[in-house]
Amino acid sequence: MHDPRWILVAWGVVALAAALRFWRMTQPFRAGLTTQNRLASTDLDQARASLEHSWRESERRGTS
Repeated sequence: MHDPRWILVAWGVVALAAALRFWRMTQPFRAGLTTQNRLASTDLDQARASLEHSWRESERRGTS
């Protein structure tokens, strides 16, 4: 009979492969977030103005 621990090794390999695949697939998204965070932290006045503009637009449409 086979040792049942080999099943855990196989599942570990599958989990590692899935995690690496997920990491590669989400890399462009994470890079975009890093760029947005860097821009937002350097220009807070522009971010505030953009937020206020979106609030005014939503109030004008009648949604809150």
